[in-house]
Amino acid sequence: MMEKNERYIAAAAGYSEDGAGVTRINGIVIFVPGLLNGEEAEIGITKMKKNYGYGRIIKILKPSLHRIDPICSVYKQCGGCQLQHMDSNEQNTFKENKVKDCFHKIAGMDVEIQPIIKVEPHWNYRNKVQIPVQCNDNKVEMGFYAPHSNRIVQYNVCHVQTDLSNELTNYFCKQFDMLACGKDVRHVLIKHAHNTGEVMVALVVRKYPFHNSDILIKDVLVNYPQIKSLVAIVNKREDNVILDGKEILLAGRHYIEEELLGCTFRISARSFYQINPYATKELYSKAIELAGLTGNETLIDLYCGTGTMGIIAAKQAKQVYGIEIVADAIRDANTNAENNNVTNIKFINADASEGAKQIIDAKIQADAMIIDPPRKGCSKDTIDAIVTIAPKKLVYVSCDPATLARDVKILSDNGYKLELVQPVDLFPQTVHVETVALLSKLDVDKHIDVEIKLDELDLTSAESKATYAQIKQYILEKFDLKVSTLYIAQIKKKCGIALREHYNKSKKEKQVIPQCTPEKEEAIMDALRHFKMI
Repeated sequence: MMEKNERYIAAAAGYSEDGAGVTRINGIVIFVPGLLNGEEAEIGITKMKKNYGYGRIIKILKPSLHRIDPICSVYKQCGGCQLQHMDSNEQNTFKENKVKDCFHKIAGMDVEIQPIIKVEPHWNYRNKVQIPVQCNDNKVEMGFYAPHSNRIVQYNVCHVQTDLSNELTNYFCKQFDMLACGKDVRHVLIKHAHNTGEVMVALVVRKYPFHNSDILIKDVLVNYPQIKSLVAIVNKREDNVILDGKEILLAGRHYIEEELLGCTFRISARSFYQINPYATKELYSKAIELAGLTGNETLIDLYCGTGTMGIIAAKQAKQVYGIEIVADAIRDANTNAENNNVTNIKFINADASEGAKQIIDAKIQADAMIIDPPRKGCSKDTIDAIVTIAPKKLVYVSCDPATLARDVKILSDNGYKLELVQPVDLFPQTVHVETVALLSKLDVDKHIDVEIKLDELDLTSAESKATYAQIKQYILEKFDLKVSTLYIAQIKKKCGIALREHYNKSKKEKQVIPQCTPEKEEAIMDALRHFKMI
């Protein structure tokens, strides 16, 4: 058994989903952050589990041709970007394989992945930054959290942010120090509209007015006339929910405006807007193209947010219905439609499943549907409603290929055929990837259902319904890890396995539910595969 701090020579053969190099030493998998596929290195063991472990690079013996020097001075400490040591081609390969592996492992589908859509620039592309503020020994610190920590890593320049966002971050850090108001500020949110140049600053504060707030407001407006929206959000919560509380307008408007694909959109402090405006053009254009609109169709825009995609698509559709749970977003969506003179769109303020049921009750026949759910994907009720609506074309936009693969598998079992999977690099220098999938409704007259009995498969009822206790015992014996029922339920839900009603539900309205760690998620996934549940 390998021990911590022992040294070995190893070569990477592939990547984990978080970009670590995957090596094998004496038959045991060791994950090594920063090691590229094909590289050989001397590594030191940092942590061992029963059947796998983690290591660090001591010295690279045979570097990859795809290795480059990171340009960020705090790259290894920050963790916000994970792939700066990879050139663009290797990042493309990693992300395409990540999507392909999710479909293979989670959906059991070997699908052809289209070459990833890559859009310049690969740096300074973000239109939003949210920076925590801390005071240590009366010294203000602003930066990003180190991985798995509440420790702030300070920086002067973040190379994926705009120059103006970096300048504002440094400005506020100095001003909070000078005006002794840092203890009153929790976060600074900056949104920078690339096409209009407008800037929003939201100060998330413990109280308002805060110490010397009047001086700060006057000074920032004099120095940065680009700021068209300056607001304070008074957040007294003790958890990690940031943008909650009363919003107070300090100067300008409660929103800024941005242009995208010929339309103008309002962006408020709490509204969602894709963070890469350059790649978003390609993402939305591809999604609308796949919907196959000719001007005669009824389109459903599920999880529509402030209506961006639906309003753009409305130019090519007969009628559009947008569904969104956030009331503020629906308010902005209606304003956006009015400002863009779009009259053939109607917005419904409801969660995805309830809004879809309203479409069903109204007997609206949808020809196409675009869905863009949050990272957790679609709920069972939402997928059931989608299947009932039965759009001929279903375009699924996803920021998590794992939940995309899970939902595509369920949809494939309910009358849909996967036609195309298209990754889009919305997040250069990071392990994250956006994906667009096209599914088409099968013609029931040309297909037959085949019933397969359980005993005809290499699967027993005991294997398909392993208990939580059995899963826990398997993981403890194989990985030397203890996992909670909550964590197992979270991963089962992620894989589309039905849960009993009470699992993974808080009994308190505002309780913060712990989320399964990547390490334990891998172990649970292994157990689910062992028991043939996925």
